[in-house]
Amino acid sequence: MMNANRQNAKADMGAAYAWRSEAYAWGVVALLVVAFMLAMVDRMILTLLVVPLKANFLLSDTQISLLHGLAFTLLYVIVGLPMGWLTDRFSRRLIAGVSIAAWSVATALCGLSSNFVQLFLARMGVGIGEAGISPAANSLIPDYFPPSRVALPITLYSIGGSAGSGLALIFGGAVVDYVTGLGAIDIPFMGTIAGWQASFLVAGLPGILVAAAFLFVKEPPRQGRRAAAVDANVPLGDTIRLVMEKRAFLFPQFCASAACALVVLSLLAWMPTYLIRAYGYTAGEAGLHYGLAVVIGGVSGLIISGSITNRLAAAGRADASVIVALGSTLLGVVPAVLASIVPSSTAALLLSAVSVFGFASAIALAPVALPIVIPNEMRGQVYALYLLTISILGYAVGPVIVALITDGVFHDDAMVGWSMAMVALIAGPLAAVLWTVSRRQLLRLTGA
Repeated sequence: MMNANRQNAKADMGAAYAWRSEAYAWGVVALLVVAFMLAMVDRMILTLLVVPLKANFLLSDTQISLLHGLAFTLLYVIVGLPMGWLTDRFSRRLIAGVSIAAWSVATALCGLSSNFVQLFLARMGVGIGEAGISPAANSLIPDYFPPSRVALPITLYSIGGSAGSGLALIFGGAVVDYVTGLGAIDIPFMGTIAGWQASFLVAGLPGILVAAAFLFVKEPPRQGRRAAAVDANVPLGDTIRLVMEKRAFLFPQFCASAACALVVLSLLAWMPTYLIRAYGYTAGEAGLHYGLAVVIGGVSGLIISGSITNRLAAAGRADASVIVALGSTLLGVVPAVLASIVPSSTAALLLSAVSVFGFASAIALAPVALPIVIPNEMRGQVYALYLLTISILGYAVGPVIVALITDGVFHDDAMVGWSMAMVALIAGPLAAVLWTVSRRQLLRLTGA
């Protein structure tokens, strides 16, 4: 009888996904990966423009960190919750397409800024646009794949983050070096612009084409609904009550990922500048070498961690993603602490790759456990709450706290490496403790 029930369940599961082919499902994942890559390119390009921006606007490290972190995050986190609400009710492919177009235009506007305030506002626009892509993607992907196979595509989507960050550094650095060498650039109907402005324009334009591609993506049937009606909408109050009911799991889960984000985003924001200051790299050299470390470490980590998680989940481990996230965090802590204080650029880059391998994997795996305990019609809102947590503690705090330590404690730009090491030393072990707590609570909720 038990075997018959399992066979019936598998047949029902297969029927739920019979509307799409495997190739089509993976094609949508690939498009989402490309979109996320562009998001990270537009988000991270500023890290390679620290020198010209400081010279052009006479900024401190702290002001640069505000452009990188606070300006982007301020509306990113405010808009994130409404975007999650919209994701649970309306076309997710449309939300993804509009979001990509919005942040691409905002990135181009960064290049047209003539003062610090305009650049700050344009960076806020990038944050508004990017607030929609991940809630939409993390709601779409589980509706294209059965639960036992969803970990790998979700972690592969996160490859867009690591690959995009690395490509932003690699190609962004090359663009910065190239356009800087050209000096002032004359553009028809726009006049003369500086090299750093052209870098923003080049980074923003490709997103328009990717946004248009989402017009041809099919909106999948929503799987795993709590409510019986297909068009059932859940009030925000119900979602808040569910979050509070499961807060013993959700809070440490979110905060563990945020602590990991604090470490990896501190390094992403300031490691290129550290390489320039400590080893005399050009922006192009820093982008190429550190970008390769990010791409190799991040992409390999996400593929390996996603595959391991899928294997554990197929074996019946409800806590598979949290176990692998914990192990990934432990792997990344020591390299993250040492990467910016070792007396060798080669060692710094190798350690950076390992640290990104660990922390990027852990961050990517955090949402995998959400569909286990959150109904479909609430996932967009809960994922937006997750993004709110990691954005405030990671994107906003990470770059700023490094700059504050450098400016306020060391009073020396050359000490930025030690500032990054201090952040990793505190946040890394804290993340490991929080993963342990969240795993225990997940097992309690699932009765495993």
